[in-house]
Order: sequence, then structure tokens, then C-alpha cells
Amino acid sequence: MKLKTIVSAALLLSMTASIAGCGLKRSEPDPTSAPTTPVESSETTTESTTEETKKSEESKQSDESKASETTKEGETKPSESGKTTESSKTSESKTTETKTSETTKDGDNSGLATVSIYNAYKRTFKKGKKSYKTQYPKIMIANVNTTKVNKEIADKFKPIAKKNNYRVGYTYYVRKYLISVVVFVEKNPGNAKTRDYYVYNVSRINGKKLTRAQVLKSLGMKEATFNTKVKASLQNYWKTNYKKDTSAEKKEMEKKSYTTKSLNSAMPYMNTNGKISYVLRQVETPNGKVDIYGTC
Repeated sequence: MKLKTIVSAALLLSMTASIAGCGLKRSEPDPTSAPTTPVESSETTTESTTEETKKSEESKQSDESKASETTKEGETKPSESGKTTESSKTSESKTTETKTSETTKDGDNSGLATVSIYNAYKRTFKKGKKSYKTQYPKIMIANVNTTKVNKEIADKFKPIAKKNNYRVGYTYYVRKYLISVVVFVEKNPGNAKTRDYYVYNVSRINGKKLTRAQVLKSLGMKEATFNTKVKASLQNYWKTNYKKDTSAEKKEMEKKSYTTKSLNSAMPYMNTNGKISYVLRQVETPNGKVDIYGTC
């Protein structure tokens, strides 16, 4: 009897240890859940989600991201804060012509709703002798209502996409609870330096837009840390693009971009390479107001 008791206890202890170790490799909080501690909360939600029905062939690739930006072959995006880093890779210049299901390769998204992002509207237009593709996205999450965010996107970009003077495109990335979609408007078709960027971070749980604080929570980054990284990126931007400009006007513009108010307006998102990035809209520069974006 004593031997049986010892064996049973050992077996129970082994099972308990095994269960306790499940799923602890990566802890990523649901940004829509109520935090138990500021920003750092790892609390997740048990809101209704569905099993991913099947993995797309793209999930076999090394990168989770699928870029749906429509660019002419060989065209690259403008450098992020003066650098031509991951933004010039092929993965960002693919064109999504059909519905694409987003899945992940590491199993961490097991039980989460399947995400599909595809063209809600697309057309090809000519300006001069050149043809350009223009399109904006629709976000679909299985059994989750995304009507509001899709209407907001359509209301803003459909009128623009119907005209020939601007070109619309987008990129996106899915990371567990977070869906990051960046829609750009190219004010001079074919010139990536004339783009304005609009960030839509959406919850995979409820289909609603996420606030800056919720996105940072999901990414596990404190606001102060994020602002510090954005400032460093901005410093690189000014140094790279206006190195020879020593005017007082330029110095004042640069100083203004570093203020707390400015840094707090930077919107975080996940770029197509799975890196934490930001967009700072309409920054005053010697070349006029521009949208600056970069990686953190």
C-alpha cells in the first residue's frame, strides 16, 4: 500500500508539472482585456473564437506576413527614417488579387479565429503613358463582426481610389490578437515619397480598432520605451535627410518633432516583417508636411 501511494503521488506530480508548463513559451496578452497591472498585464480573455479551419499554403513560409501592397514591379517603398531596410524586400511588394487567409506557423494561434484580408475594391488606371493599380482592403475575422472598421476604411479610401490623381494600396500583418493594416495614399502615382500612411490596428477577438495603449500592451512595450525608440528613429531621419541644413527653421522643426505631444501621437503597428514600427503623421519639415515611418 505504501509503494502504491508513493507511485500514485509521483505520477500526479509529474502530470501537474506537465500541465503547468504548457503554452509558456510565448506570453502575449489580449489587448482588449482589462489589465491587472499597467501595460505589463499578461491577462488573456476567453471570449468566443473559432478553430482555424485550415492552414493556407503561405503558412509554410518563414514569414507570417502577406503584403498586399500594389506596386509596379521593381518599385520599392521610401526608406524608413532614412534607411532602406526591410521595406524594400520582395515580401512587401506582392499583390493580393484574391482572398488570403492568415494563419501562423508556430501553433500559438490555435483556437483563434481565422483572419482573411483581401481587396474590397481594386482597379487599374492610366496617368500619362503609365498604368497603376489601386486598391484598399477588407478585414474579415471568422465569426467576428468587422463591419464598422471596414466601413470606415471604405468611406475614406473608395472615393480616392476611384480617381486617377492618387493611388491607394496597403500592407498588413497578423500577430496573435493583433491585426495591423496600413493603407497608403500615393499623392503622385509612382512616387513612393509622396505617400501618406493610415494605420488600422484591429483586435482579432472583437473586430474593433485598438487604441495606441492597447497596441503597445499587446506588443509588451511600455509607452516610455516606445517613445524613446521613436525619438531615436526620428533623429536618424533628420540626420539622414537634412544633414546639410543648418538653418534655424529646420532646427525648430526638428525640435518640435521630439516633443512629448508629437511622440505621443506616433501610432505603433507591426510591419510586414513582424517588427514593431510606427507612423508619425504630418510632421513639419523644410519640404512641407510629411508622414514619417520607421521601425523601433
